[in-house]
Amino acid sequence: MARLFETAARISTPWALAAFAIAAIVFVLAKRRGKVPAIAWAGIGAIVLLGIVPILAQLRSAAIYHVRITVVGPDGTPVEDAKVWSAAGGEPKKVAGGWQFDIPAAAAPADGMLTVWASLETAFLKGSQEVRLAEDHNPVTTIRLAGDKTATVRGIIMDRQNERAIAGARVSIVGYESEQVVTGEGGGFVLPAHAASSQNVLLHVEASGYEGLTQWHPAGDQPATIMLARK
Repeated sequence: MARLFETAARISTPWALAAFAIAAIVFVLAKRRGKVPAIAWAGIGAIVLLGIVPILAQLRSAAIYHVRITVVGPDGTPVEDAKVWSAAGGEPKKVAGGWQFDIPAAAAPADGMLTVWASLETAFLKGSQEVRLAEDHNPVTTIRLAGDKTATVRGIIMDRQNERAIAGARVSIVGYESEQVVTGEGGGFVLPAHAASSQNVLLHVEASGYEGLTQWHPAGDQPATIMLARK
């Protein structure tokens, strides 16, 4: 009983404090009458139980998940200089063999599934993994990097002589000619780059009455301006 009172002194939940206070009063009153009857012990136990529930909730909300991440390349070799981030935010700590996120339980996703990403921009590699935040507060996962092929390449085809947009130009990426697109009145085009953002792709353009042109351009948000010369 003394230990329960010590525990009560360390908590701040109003309902828990009230429950322990009532339990203490009941115990003292029963003790003054002599031997504490069984019914009094049962009442004290029930009241203490009501106080323990918010304590457990408080402890759970204060829990920290220590998520360990190991990053490996396409060949399974550990990667030490990757960039790592998570859906819960926060800065990862570099630890032996990888990275660690310290995530308060209160900041964990509602469904308990945390997504973590890693990238090696110099090699255009990227990967992700989901980690379940549940009973285990020290989950470990591995992210395998792979070539990032999600970017697009966009731009406009123009007449070199009068700097006007060319409609009807056929634009493709070398090696992916089956995905060729034809420009409209504005001369614009968008193609899947089959590459990562900032990675160079080789564009090929043809248009009736113009010299064909093959030109490198980085995939991503920076638009290409391709000038065709008349035949």
